[in-house]
Amino acid sequence: MTDDSGGGGAWGCVPERLGELLDLVDEAVVVCDRVDGPVRGFNRAAADLFPRLRPGSPVSMSAAAPLARAAARRAERFSASYEGHGLTGRLHTAGGLTVWLVHQVGSAQEAEAALAHEREKSTFLEETTRRLGASLHHGRTVRALVEIAIPKLADAAVVVLPVSGRRTRWHRAGPGDARRSGEVTVETLERVPKVADALYGLQPRPTVVRPQELAALEDLMPGDFGQGGPGGQLGQGRQSGQGGQGGQLGQGEDALVVQLAAGGVPAGALIMLRGPERARFDDTDIELAHRFAIRAGLALATAALYSQQAHTIAVLQASMAPEPLPSADGLRLGAAYRPAAEALRISGDFYHVAPSAAGGVTFFFGDVSGKGAEAAVVAGQVRQSMRTLAMVRTEPEPLRDLRLLNDLVISAGHRFTTLVTGSARPCDDGSVQVEIASGGHLSPLILRDDGKVAEIVCEGMLLGAVPDPSFGRTECRLEPGELMLLYSDGVTEARGGASGREIYGEERLVDALASCGGMQAPSVAERLELLTTEWLAGRPHDDISLLTLQAPPRRGAPPHRPPESGGGSGGARKSENP
Repeated sequence: MTDDSGGGGAWGCVPERLGELLDLVDEAVVVCDRVDGPVRGFNRAAADLFPRLRPGSPVSMSAAAPLARAAARRAERFSASYEGHGLTGRLHTAGGLTVWLVHQVGSAQEAEAALAHEREKSTFLEETTRRLGASLHHGRTVRALVEIAIPKLADAAVVVLPVSGRRTRWHRAGPGDARRSGEVTVETLERVPKVADALYGLQPRPTVVRPQELAALEDLMPGDFGQGGPGGQLGQGRQSGQGGQGGQLGQGEDALVVQLAAGGVPAGALIMLRGPERARFDDTDIELAHRFAIRAGLALATAALYSQQAHTIAVLQASMAPEPLPSADGLRLGAAYRPAAEALRISGDFYHVAPSAAGGVTFFFGDVSGKGAEAAVVAGQVRQSMRTLAMVRTEPEPLRDLRLLNDLVISAGHRFTTLVTGSARPCDDGSVQVEIASGGHLSPLILRDDGKVAEIVCEGMLLGAVPDPSFGRTECRLEPGELMLLYSDGVTEARGGASGREIYGEERLVDALASCGGMQAPSVAERLELLTTEWLAGRPHDDISLLTLQAPPRRGAPPHRPPESGGGSGGARKSENP
């Protein structure tokens, strides 16, 4: 048996001859009173492996770090890297004593273990990429991020999102299945410089912080972080008398602050926490956390960009969508609206109906060339200009309005638009007097009381085509029960049918309108849109808009029926040009 001052073992718990025999064993042997108790003895191999090991010292001290960590976890087996060596250990009991047997892994075994470890990391990172890319919803991406980090990287994880204003949000997962979120002020974050630097994109590499450095953020931390002290466990219940959501941060834990960014743009900061029973972050853990953060930052930035774009689109949709139709005495109104880009819900078609101070309503209906965002922008400009003109004028001047709009469309770019504008005023006899001015738009159709369809011819030039256009103006009267239809070319040019290439055409529209006898204005608009949609059968289409104005039928008048011919191929249609 050798003493504890050299490189041999030290025994005070076994017979001398047994100690000498154990010194001949290549495997390190460490005997303790209990798992985390004082060291009673160790052989020569243990002394070589852990040179600072001393009899009487608790195994939980750093003299044999792998044993200390395994003891804290109450682990019966462990694998660890220590002083450049790979170690494996197992725990046994004999004669009321705890015996640790530690074996130094050979180079071939180390290489095999390293390969298995790399495969495990690759699998983890692939799973990270798959899960974070499964959704573009920012909130779900944040929640997935903190959940993925547990337990591979940490016992608990907190994501702090980029600052907006003087407060920002945070999300936490762990320990266990616990989930929480909340807000934190910028002033609080700036009291922890390493977290603030990561959040502002000034800390490209992960950095280890001591728990006491995070004291200012204890409201973000798990309530029992640090409560167990040395040998405790992250995830145990709080001690009695310790209320609140925060916890006093102890000395036994470890934390890692990681910057989340994409393309140099900060996407948040990730704080990963380990309890005292788990090994502290080493170089291998930090490198894996860095690779994890690269993927997480890209996913967060992508989800944030998508959320911003979705919000922008929602604002544009709200600003460009037609306003609800007003109520007007002596008139019935209906409309249908289906943009070509249905996912965006923005269109180059536009219409607007407003009550008139003189009674009845004023209206306009138009169609910008093309479709999508570019056409929708021009449509929004024209619509807003028409509404502004209506507010500043005392009497309707439709021809003058069309000339002003022509100058606007020309100055806006290379697109042109069609437009019909006018007014509808109920008369004492129940009819409705309609006045329209046309800038190249499709002629309105009128469903007469006898079920026939008439075209109101009002010729005019496109807006934005030439600097000095000519526009047409006309009037017509809707008798009780009669209806006027304004529509865009997305209806007549809808391609479908059996071949998928045949256009819907004006004749089918006339037949469809003729079949709507006795229906009210809203129902007519909806029916015509439905028939057009059925014709398309899900195929791509141009913007579709319809607007109907109707003189209410006289009370007690029976609903008229469509012509016996069913509308024919334009047989119920005639042209009117009062």
